[in-house]
Amino acid sequence: MVIVLADDDQNLLAMLVPHLEHQGHTVLLAANAAELLKKIKATRVDLMISDINMPGYDGIELYTKIRGMPEYAATPFILWSGLEKEKGEALARKDPKLCFLKKPFNIALLQKVFDELADLPLFGDFDSPGGKPGLKI
Repeated sequence: MVIVLADDDQNLLAMLVPHLEHQGHTVLLAANAAELLKKIKATRVDLMISDINMPGYDGIELYTKIRGMPEYAATPFILWSGLEKEKGEALARKDPKLCFLKKPFNIALLQKVFDELADLPLFGDFDSPGGKPGLKI
């Protein structure tokens, strides 16, 4: 899976990137939302992960902008934050292809989310016959 990850927390990235790469994923890093947008225009990705609190515009604005892009309207997305729990959870309740994680989280929880994402039709329609329900964490 090609994953683009936007977070300015270098300690978190130092823990996550080797784990994700060891799992066989290709990880593209972005320091902020604008950089993530550039990366997804240059490379087709299967999953987007973003912190909510970042320099420039935040992860919620990024998520909203990406959902407006036809090529990424149905791509799985993970938002996480240590501060914006209510906003992240409210968005995740409305979109079955969005998952919210509260920081700090452990690798086991992230792995559970990835295992569930692996079962999702990445570019499919959840309302189609045989479609799968949204993530349950």
